[in-house]
Amino acid sequence: MTGAPVKRYATSHDWARLQAIIMRLYLDEDKTLDEVKSHMEEHHGFFATLAMYKKRFSAWNAYKNLRFDEVLQILYLKKRHDPAGPPVVFFIRDREVNHGSLQVYLSRNPSIFAKLEAGAAPNPEAVRDVSCRSPPSSRPSFLSKSDIRLLPCPSPAVRCTRLLPASEDMFRALHLYLDQCFETRIWSWSSDSCWNTRGRHGPSALLSSLLDRSITAALSVTRQVEPIIISRALDTAFAMLVRVFRNPPPNLVTKLLSAAAHLDRIGREEIRGMLLRFCQDLAPALLGPNHSLAKFWRGLIESSHVDLRDVIGRVLDLCKSEFSERLGPGHALTTETYLHYFDVVERRKDPREQLQSLERCLSHVGNDFPDRPLHALLRLEIALATCKLNLEQQRLDKAEEALTALDPGSLAAKDESFRCVWLGYVQCARGDYSLAERSYQDSVMAARRTGSRDCLLDSLFQLEAFFLHVGKHLEAERIRMERFLELRRLGPLIWADQENMSHSLACTSLHMVMMIRMGSSESSARWRPSTFAEVTNYADPSNLGA
Repeated sequence: MTGAPVKRYATSHDWARLQAIIMRLYLDEDKTLDEVKSHMEEHHGFFATLAMYKKRFSAWNAYKNLRFDEVLQILYLKKRHDPAGPPVVFFIRDREVNHGSLQVYLSRNPSIFAKLEAGAAPNPEAVRDVSCRSPPSSRPSFLSKSDIRLLPCPSPAVRCTRLLPASEDMFRALHLYLDQCFETRIWSWSSDSCWNTRGRHGPSALLSSLLDRSITAALSVTRQVEPIIISRALDTAFAMLVRVFRNPPPNLVTKLLSAAAHLDRIGREEIRGMLLRFCQDLAPALLGPNHSLAKFWRGLIESSHVDLRDVIGRVLDLCKSEFSERLGPGHALTTETYLHYFDVVERRKDPREQLQSLERCLSHVGNDFPDRPLHALLRLEIALATCKLNLEQQRLDKAEEALTALDPGSLAAKDESFRCVWLGYVQCARGDYSLAERSYQDSVMAARRTGSRDCLLDSLFQLEAFFLHVGKHLEAERIRMERFLELRRLGPLIWADQENMSHSLACTSLHMVMMIRMGSSESSARWRPSTFAEVTNYADPSNLGA
C-alpha cells in the first residue's frame, strides 16, 4: 500500500517566483492568511506553514493594518499640505491608503493627536514608506464645456483635509423624524405598546420577514458569487421594503440598523451596503428629498468613512433615549430598542458589564410587563450573560443551570432555538454528549416552528458541527444534505456561473449546483457556536434527488 506523497515546502526560489501572486491575494484581494494558504496549495502546489507566511510578509513589509508611526507621518504630511491646494492621496509602500480605514484607526487611537501636537517624530521607516501625491485627473481631455457640467462636483467635505466625525446633521434629521412621529400622531401609543396609525402589527411583521430573507441570503451565498446574483436574490425582500417605507412602523430605523450590524458581524458587508443604499434611494423617492427620514439615510451612507458599527450604536442609543423619555423606560418599544442596542454595543463588553446593563433594564420593566415574549427575551439575555460569566470561571454546572432555569414555554421559538444551542455547547464542554445532542436536536425543532430560514439554517449548522466534533460523520452528512435541500428552495441563490467553478468543472457541459457548507470544515478543532465559515463544492443536480 503506497503512502500519501510527502509535501515539499516552498524554497526561497519558490517564494521569489510567486511573491507577486501571494501579495496580490493578501493585499489587493484582501484574502485572509488561511485563504491565501489554501489558494496557493490548490492552484500552485505551493506549501508553506502560516508561520512561514508571516515571516515572509514581515520581510516584504506586507502589512494590511495601519501602524502608529505610519499614521503619525500621514498626519504630519496633512499638516504641511496647503488646504487651499489640490487634494492629495496618501500611499504606504506605493499602496493607496483607504480613507475609511484611516478614519477608523484615528477614532480608536485618539492619543496620536497628542503625539502630533507634542512634536513626536515617526520612525525613519515610516518617513521612508509614507508618501503623498495629487490624484490623476479623472476628466477626459475631450470633454466639451457642456459635458463638464454633467460631472458630479465633489462636496467641500471631500476636498477638506480635516478628519470629520459622523455627520451631526444625520442625528438632527433622526431627532426631527421622531419629533414629527410623536407630535403629528403618525404613531399611536398606549402605556405598553406603540404602533403606526394603519395597524399594530402589519408593517412591523413585514419588516421582520424581509430582514430574515436578507440575512438568509447572506448566509446562503459565498463571497465568490457575482454581486448581480446576490442583488437578484434580494429583489423580493427589497420589493417588500417599498411597502414598509410607505407605511413605516415605529421600529423601522432600529430594526434595519440592527440587521445591518448583524450582516457586518457575519462578514457580509456587501449585502449590508446593498440594504443601506436601497434605503437611501427609497426614502427620497417615496417621501421626498427634504423629508427628515431621507436626510437621515443620506447622512448614514455619507458616514461610511467612519466606523459604521459605532455610528449604528449611537443611532440606537439616541432612539432608546428618545423612546425612554417619551414613553417611559419600561415601555415595550423602549425595551425592544434597548435589546437592539445591547446586541450591537453591549454584547462586545465583559459579561459582568453585560449583566449589570441587562439587570438595570429588567428593573424598569417589572414582572407585569405585557409583552411576554420580549420580557422572556430579556431574561434569556441575562441567562446568557450569566452563562458566559460562569464559563469564564470554569463553573460549567452553574453555566448550565443559568440556561435550564428558564421556562422554555415563555420564549419565542427563535429564542428557544438559540437557548438550546448554547445549552448544547455547555453540555458538550462538560463532556455529556448525549444531553448535548438532544439540546441541538431541540434547537432544530424550535427553529422549524419559526418559519425563519435564517434560524433553521443556523440550527442545522450547529447540529452538523456538533456531529463532526464528536466524530459522527454519517449523521453530519445527513444534516448537511438537509441544509442543502433547504438552500435549494432559495432558487437563484444556489446557482453559480460556470466561470466561478474550478477549471475541471467549468469544462463540463453540466449545470452544476453550488453546495454551500456553512461552517463545515474538515477540522472541528476551532468549532464554536454561531461561527460561520464557508466551504463550497459542486455537484450534478441530477444526482441529488428531488
